[in-house]
Amino acid sequence: MNTTTSKIRSFNRFYTSYLDILSQRYLDSDYSLTEVRVLYEISESKTITAQKITEILNLDKGYLSRILKRFLKENLIVKVSSNKDKRAFNIELSAFGKELLISLNAKVEKQIEHKIEKLDFSDRQNLVNSMQTVKNLLSDNKITPDDITYRNEINPGDIGYIIYLHGFIYGNESNFSNEFEKYVIKTFYNFLENYSAEYDRIWMAEYNNKIVGCIAIQHQSEEEAQLRWFLLDPAFRGLGIGKKLLTDAVDFCKEKKFKNVFLLTTSLQDKALEMYKKAGFELTESTEVKQWGKTFNDERYDLKLE
Repeated sequence: MNTTTSKIRSFNRFYTSYLDILSQRYLDSDYSLTEVRVLYEISESKTITAQKITEILNLDKGYLSRILKRFLKENLIVKVSSNKDKRAFNIELSAFGKELLISLNAKVEKQIEHKIEKLDFSDRQNLVNSMQTVKNLLSDNKITPDDITYRNEINPGDIGYIIYLHGFIYGNESNFSNEFEKYVIKTFYNFLENYSAEYDRIWMAEYNNKIVGCIAIQHQSEEEAQLRWFLLDPAFRGLGIGKKLLTDAVDFCKEKKFKNVFLLTTSLQDKALEMYKKAGFELTESTEVKQWGKTFNDERYDLKLE
């Protein structure tokens, strides 16, 4: 058996058993898991038809019809004529149906809290993030710019993780040696040792509470600042994250009235170089070097703000 398939099936067996969803009656109610899912989909939509429910849950029309007949008989739902088509009906929960769903939701939340009560904050975050990753990978839903959050507060662990990202991404994309990661560690040490809350800043882009991109401004004098550590996880490129980070960094420099912003990079960073040039940075120095297991041009770009 395919290893991936085997592991997925193993996880499915564990998860369905762990949540106790194989029994015919869901949460000791008179309804099956499928029936409760139908109630849930009705509650989540202001207007929904039987056809739409079959599409969402991939149910047989005859099976769904029997479920809805039972719900009507037990006064859990009501049919409402559609404003667009008088021949069609939308389905809504009755007051009794809403009460039932509220009761079941309370039981579900209590059950989940009991299942995860032994997990600490970090474990809970890992669990939720892993579930979101599974959902994204197996659904047609693509990550959008709205899924990304931004912050500039430095939390414990941030710097270490950004250093890791540099080593991992540059190691894979540019084939830099481990010496590059050592260099990044030194630059961050310098940044933290001379950090000014007023004139230094680092921005982080996050997805599911995980850093996927960053950029920083480090002051060098009252008039000049350096742009540093502009990085983006390849899986999140094309969402406008890099453009926003770079714009925020330059705007910060303007706000602090720096007269010049410079950055040091290499001729190998094609995508980043393109963004720098579009933002107005101009090449001012270029020297061929052999470093980190590669030969490239070590380059400086400057952006005059006055």
